[in-house]
Amino acid sequence: MKAFIVADEARCIACRTCEVACALAHSAEDAGQLAAFSPRLKVQRLGEVSVPVMCHQCERASCVEACPVGALTIGKRAVDADDTRCIGCLRCVIACPFGAITVETPPGAETSAILKCDLCGHREEGPACVGTCPTQALQLMTDAELRRYRRGRIAKSAVHPR
Repeated sequence: MKAFIVADEARCIACRTCEVACALAHSAEDAGQLAAFSPRLKVQRLGEVSVPVMCHQCERASCVEACPVGALTIGKRAVDADDTRCIGCLRCVIACPFGAITVETPPGAETSAILKCDLCGHREEGPACVGTCPTQALQLMTDAELRRYRRGRIAKSAVHPR
């Protein structure tokens, strides 16, 4: 199983701190490529509900299957993007059922930049959005976390109300 981030819409206050943290965490690696504010997740609002939308790191990722040049691949921890292979066809954007991929081509650039959550694989402390969310609305879900969550749900369902 891949790791992924779970967003709790009941805790999200749409402050966009996660977007800023994401953009800053990737600003050093994007230097020279993208000058614009480019977070790899977007906070969406629908009425009173808000929640960040990001890559779900799908096991059978339709974006990977749609890419004709192999710019997206299933990695050990996440769906990996290789900008050097991207031809800017946007098939991955169309194929993603969550709307979690953006492809940008900076003016004068020869390659496109694939913007999608990479779980901040370059950061030892993990995803920047998870660590900076002031309401703890984001949680990194790993195999161990998923097993712990499942055990809790099983235990909760086994308790009979009196």
